[in-house]
Amino acid sequence: MEGLSNNNSLSTALRSGNNSSAPSSKRVRVVVSQSKRGCVTCKARRVKCDEQKPLCRRCLQAGRVCGGYSHEAKSSLSLALQPALKCGVTMDSHAERLSYLAAHVLSLNNRGCYPREDSAWGRIFLQLSSQVECVKAAAVAFGAAYESSQINLIGHRPYSTWNYYGSALARLRSDFHNGSVGAESLALASMVLAYVEILSQHEQNAFTHFLGAVQILTKAEQRRWQASSADILSTIKDTLVKINLLIGSYGLSQTPQYMYLDFPRVPTGDDAFCEPELAIDAAMHCLYRSYQFIEQASHLRYTYSNWKEHDPTMCKAQSDAAADCHFVLDCLAALATTLQARCSSATPTPRDLDMLAEIYAIRTQLTSALIFILCAHSPYETAYDEHHDQFQSIIRDAAASARLRRRTKPSAFKRFSTSPGIVSPLFIVSIKCRNPSLRALATTLLNEQSREGPADGRILAAIGARLAALETSSSVPSSPSAPLAACDIVEGQRVYGYSMSSNSLGDSRRVVEVIFQRPNPPLMQGWGHTDYSCQDGWMYWSETIEI
Repeated sequence: MEGLSNNNSLSTALRSGNNSSAPSSKRVRVVVSQSKRGCVTCKARRVKCDEQKPLCRRCLQAGRVCGGYSHEAKSSLSLALQPALKCGVTMDSHAERLSYLAAHVLSLNNRGCYPREDSAWGRIFLQLSSQVECVKAAAVAFGAAYESSQINLIGHRPYSTWNYYGSALARLRSDFHNGSVGAESLALASMVLAYVEILSQHEQNAFTHFLGAVQILTKAEQRRWQASSADILSTIKDTLVKINLLIGSYGLSQTPQYMYLDFPRVPTGDDAFCEPELAIDAAMHCLYRSYQFIEQASHLRYTYSNWKEHDPTMCKAQSDAAADCHFVLDCLAALATTLQARCSSATPTPRDLDMLAEIYAIRTQLTSALIFILCAHSPYETAYDEHHDQFQSIIRDAAASARLRRRTKPSAFKRFSTSPGIVSPLFIVSIKCRNPSLRALATTLLNEQSREGPADGRILAAIGARLAALETSSSVPSSPSAPLAACDIVEGQRVYGYSMSSNSLGDSRRVVEVIFQRPNPPLMQGWGHTDYSCQDGWMYWSETIEI
C-alpha cells in the first residue's frame, strides 16, 4: 500500500517482535503520515497524497474524483485549464490544447466561472479526459469543432476536425465492444460527441449519441456493465437527464421527444421554493413531467378532433399537468420577487444575478410547456390564439433573463450551454403566437441570443420570421383601417411545423435548408376523411433561408 511505504518503524517493530513470547493479543496502531498540502479527497480518507497536479495519481488509479487542493490561491480546475484561455495558443501537443479547450468551454457557467468542480463538466470531465482514451479523443474532437465555430466556420469544418471526430468515434466503438472501459467514461464520451454534432447543426446525429449514452447507463444500472465509480456514474446520469430536458424543450417546436430517463424525485412543496437551487430542481422536475404528458398526448392529437369527449383519463392528466405548472410558476414568481428586492436594496453578487436569470429562464420553459399542455386536446393551430397572456409572459421573463445576463461579466468564449434557456421558448412564441406585435418582439429578442445547446438564436429567428411571412402574406385584416390580428390568419394558411437540415457556408452566405409542413387537405376540409397520422396527409416544401 502507498500509505504504508514510509512507515519503516512499523515494519521494523513487526520483524523484531516476531517470537513466541510476544503477546498475541497486542495491537499495533497503524499511523499514516499525511501530506499537509495533499488533495481534499486524500485528506478526507486520511491517506498519503502524491500531490500531483491538477489531479493526484492515487485518486486516478482508484477511480475516485480528486477533490483538488483547497489551499491553492486559485481553483485547481482553473489552473489546469490555463492553456485553453485563448484559441490558437501554441503548445507542444495540438491534441492536448484542444482537450483543454473542451474542458474549459464545457465547464463554464453563464458568468464565465467554474460553478461546481464536482459536476460532470468540472473535475470529472477533466479527470476522465486525462485518464481514459475514448473521453480524451472525444474532447479533442469537441475542441476542434468549437475552435472552428469561433472563426465562423459553422457547417464547414476543417478536415482536421472531422479527422479527430472519426478517430474519437472509432475509439468509442472499440471500447464499447471490448468492454475495457467503464460505463461512466463511455457515456461521457458519447455526450461529448453529441455536442460536436450540435456545433455542426446535425441534431439528428447528436440525438443518436444521446440515445447511446442512455443505453450505456441503462446497462450499467442493470449490472451488465462495469463502472469504476458509483458517484461518478450518478453524476453523469444527472447530467444526462438535464440534457434530456434540453432536447425536450427544443423538440417542443418540432415533435416532442420521449423522456428516456427517470428524473430523480425532488420535493415540490412550498419549502422547495425557499432557496433558488431547490426551486430550480423542483421546476426541472415539473418540466420533465410536463414533457411526459405532451409526448403521450401527441399520439392522440390527430385521432379525435377533440379527445376531451373521448378520453376522460387524458383529460384528468391534462388538468393535473396544467395545475402543476401553474403552481410552480406562481412559486417561482414569488421567489423572483424576493431576489429582485434583494438585488435592488444592495449591491448584487454575480451569483444572485445568475440565480435570478436562471429562474426567469426556467419560467419561460415552463410557460411554453403549459401552452402545449393546454392545446394538447386540439389539433387546430387556432387553439394557440387563446393563450395571449402566456405568450406575453414568455417574452417578459425572457427579456428579464437576458437583461440580467448582460449585467454579469461576459466570458471571452461564446457560451455553449447544456441547460434549458430562453432561446427555445422565444422561438415557440415566434412560430405559435399569431399576434403580429408579440411575434415580432419575440423574433427580435431571439435574434440577439447566441447558441443554447442545439438551439441557435439567430438561425431560429430567421426561420420564425420566414414562417410569419408565409402565414401573413395572403392574410387580410378584418377591417381596412385595422392592423392585422391573430384571428385574421385563417386555419388553412397556418404552418404546422418544420424540420431543418444542416446549415452550410457557401458563396459568403450562411444558409439553412428548412422544410415546412401543412395538413393536406386542411383539417376543416379533410377531417374524418384523411389520415393525418401518416405522411400522405401532409404537404411539405423546402426553402433556403439566409442567416
